[in-house]
Amino acid sequence: MPSASTAGGAAADIDIIEGTLGKSIGVMGGYITGDAVVIDAIRSYASGFIFTTSLPPVLTAGAIASIRWLKEHDEVRARLHERSSTLKRRMAAAGLPVMPSVSHIVPVLVGDPVHCKLVSDLLLSEHAIYVQPINYPTVPRGTERLRFTPSPFHTDEMMDRLVSAMEGLWTRCNVQRLGGQAA
Repeated sequence: MPSASTAGGAAADIDIIEGTLGKSIGVMGGYITGDAVVIDAIRSYASGFIFTTSLPPVLTAGAIASIRWLKEHDEVRARLHERSSTLKRRMAAAGLPVMPSVSHIVPVLVGDPVHCKLVSDLLLSEHAIYVQPINYPTVPRGTERLRFTPSPFHTDEMMDRLVSAMEGLWTRCNVQRLGGQAA
């Protein structure tokens, strides 16, 4: 793979490319790439790398197989983006404060860590829906949110059930709606 500085186009302006092997790839870990001197500096000084080892061969093989499969099945990527756009629209139409996002992640602003955890817990215990609460220090105080990640396989019925549960919990937990779009 060419380094970011020798690749053509916009990549020539990028010093480091990083990514995850979790979520859409389906394994764990991540990667970075860039000029050798930059990567060596990160390897030498980043505390997260000092005491870690490389990915086990089985995870590397799994990541390679996933990437190859995804490259041949662009319809899955298109469906993922359609599903996340649909969920964003449905939540906004219900008056839930969907935060702007260009990715498949659907962040919904709660704005309070106690309410964020409470809504997350109630979604799981009462509706069998798991969502990750995102609180400080991951996000600034006052911007606590729920982070939904629909898959290509979530149906309209599943989304309807989620939006209905969210509407009820938003009212029950007295979370501000902000007109369906969070700034």
